[in-house]
Amino acid sequence: MQGRDEGGTVRSVERALAIVELLGEHQELGLEELHYLTGLPKATVSRLLHTLLEQGWLYRGLCDRRYRLCSRRLYGDPHQRFSRLLVEQAAPLMRELSERTGLVTDLSFFDGERLHVMESAIPEVLRKRYPFNRLVVGQQASLFHSAMGKACLGELDSAEVQRLARHHHLCGDDLLRIHEQTHSQGFGERTEGTWEYAVRLPFLIRAVALPVRSQGRLVGSIALHWPRDEHSVASVQQRHLASLADAVELLQHHLG
Repeated sequence: MQGRDEGGTVRSVERALAIVELLGEHQELGLEELHYLTGLPKATVSRLLHTLLEQGWLYRGLCDRRYRLCSRRLYGDPHQRFSRLLVEQAAPLMRELSERTGLVTDLSFFDGERLHVMESAIPEVLRKRYPFNRLVVGQQASLFHSAMGKACLGELDSAEVQRLARHHHLCGDDLLRIHEQTHSQGFGERTEGTWEYAVRLPFLIRAVALPVRSQGRLVGSIALHWPRDEHSVASVQQRHLASLADAVELLQHHLG
């Protein structure tokens, strides 16, 4: 019996390490993919994933439900480690904020040049209206039209805004106007009538966002977005902007 127990333990460790190696190679995988790549029964893979999650080896996406190695298990690119840490710290706050407001909550990471959508939390009441929102995670958001991008622009000085304009071959005066508008109103507001992703929602949306800083440095933003036919920006600002600000403040505290 002892031999079988030890052998079973060794096999479990080998199988868990195989999953860790696959995630290190592929960056992110779902249960079905891991079942196929390991050749293990799906129930076995599910149990191993649950154990790895409990032991702090993995993070499972809120929106796409895919598995990734946690930030403290990553080596190499510091930007990748920090962006993963940002997601892990933000996820529970986003989930709570989304359910409390009934709005979708999105997280972005700003690498100094581009804005990357890192996570999205969808409240239960909107899940049927957002069947493809998981495809937005991993895409780049517009710095100049998305609420998340405008929230970041409002935090930059004019020289940095001009540099980004040159880098993206855009009019510096237009970006400076966005910068001033966002800075004066205190939040980023999505430009209506535009869509920055390859995957389009079947309805128009509105969004507001606030910037996220870590140790005095701009690192991204968090947005609330919703179907345009449900609320005005003014009503969401009045009802939910304070809750968004509280979530950002808590996230910045955790990152600090």
